[in-house]
Formats: sequence, C-alpha cells, structure tokens
Amino acid sequence: MTEKHPNKKPQVSKFQDCIIVEGIACYALIGVADNERAIGQNLRIDLEVYADLRQAGESDLLSDTVSYVALSQKVQSVVQKKDYHLLEHLASSICKEIFQDFSSIDAVGIRVCKPHIPSRDFKGEASVYIFRERNA
Repeated sequence: MTEKHPNKKPQVSKFQDCIIVEGIACYALIGVADNERAIGQNLRIDLEVYADLRQAGESDLLSDTVSYVALSQKVQSVVQKKDYHLLEHLASSICKEIFQDFSSIDAVGIRVCKPHIPSRDFKGEASVYIFRERNA
C-alpha cells in the first residue's frame, strides 16, 4: 500500500502558458528532389510557443506578451531565407530564430506540413513536429 502525501503538490509542467498560431501559409523552395526545389511548394506551419503569459493576462497590453503577428512574420522570413532539403531542418531553423528574437519564449513546438507532395508514388501529406526548449 502506498502512502498518500496530502501536502505534496502535483507535478505541473513548467510550461503552462502557450500561444498557438496555426495554418501559417508559406511558399518554400524545399525538398530532396531537384524538381521539388525548382518549382517550390506550399507549406502549412503550426506553431506553439511557451512563455509566462501571466503579466499579459493581468495588464491586457501587447507589450507584455508575444505577438502572433510577429511570430508569423518570423516564420515567413526564415522560410524565405534559403532553399531547404528537409522539413526537419526548416523546423529547427525556425525554432533557433524564434529563440534569438523572442527572449520571453521558453520552448517552441512546430509542425511543418507539405500538403501536396509532387510525386506519383506518394499520395497524402507529410509533416514533421519538433519541440525545443531554450538552453536544452
């Protein structure tokens, strides 16, 4: 029989607050095959950023939070910066730049999706999801 600890608080994630930006539409030169990078592809990017949002919840001021417009613009900027081979590399690059530009963000989850793969041998969509913590 296990002993109960009535004064012990339940374990809670240190990342309790999250801003979610879904469906960021981007056009990218991405893919392993030359024809994928030559013609480019539409991508759909979903972003989760974890930060302490308590001050914004109290103040109702944009300056106390992370602007989802600024996040979307950062994603677009990274996508347009260069050609990519892998979705994994693009997702990782976006995370790195978010950490560089937004000091209040503690962690980032990102899903990068190719909704249309230019291949006769593949029907469907492909995506990757990565999660990164600052200084981890």
